[in-house]
Amino acid sequence: MRRREPLDAVRVVRAALRDGWDALLVVGALNLVWLGLSLTIILLPPATVALFESMDELASGRSPGVRDFLGAVRRRFLGAWLWAVWAMAGITIVTVNVRYWGDSGGALVWLAAAFAVLGLLFGISLLYVWPFVFRQQEGGLVRAIRNSILTVLAAPLFAVSLAILLVLVVAVSAVLILPLAVFTSGLLGLIATQAVTDRLRAFDKLPPRPAVEELE
Repeated sequence: MRRREPLDAVRVVRAALRDGWDALLVVGALNLVWLGLSLTIILLPPATVALFESMDELASGRSPGVRDFLGAVRRRFLGAWLWAVWAMAGITIVTVNVRYWGDSGGALVWLAAAFAVLGLLFGISLLYVWPFVFRQQEGGLVRAIRNSILTVLAAPLFAVSLAILLVLVVAVSAVLILPLAVFTSGLLGLIATQAVTDRLRAFDKLPPRPAVEELE
């Protein structure tokens, strides 16, 4: 199973790209709304969570609108900022340790690389959090954070492969510029949704994919 995890990550990104392309106008419109709200800074975390929720709806076969998006911004405001604080705390710890051990030299310099890998895994766990929130019957944000961490630890090769693919997606979007503005953030939300669904199926928490989808 572990040897298939990189291929699973590729399949997840491919599925997200397919879904995003099929709903290009919806993803682009919501991404632009997200971009406008994010410029206020105070609305950046709730707008990001609202975008993730909209992409989760899209992956489920529904077509989210701007009104739904703005409703999610209001509804998720507090939880989004708690998630943002968690994210900033983790990123700060990783950054400080990478710089400290990287500058230390000697035999302990390998700790900088170790913390960099931990940073990648932590970043993937952050993407998992809200798809878990949307699927949980109870437990809220704290349980979703716990589930996201456990999912990364249960499939680290999948998480690292997914992180590498995400870096490539963002790098290509940055070079092309336009996708970065009107598509990439929504695509990351789609990838996160597809990744959590894939891992839940891998852990037998969801029914397997239909046979037709497996042949694609």
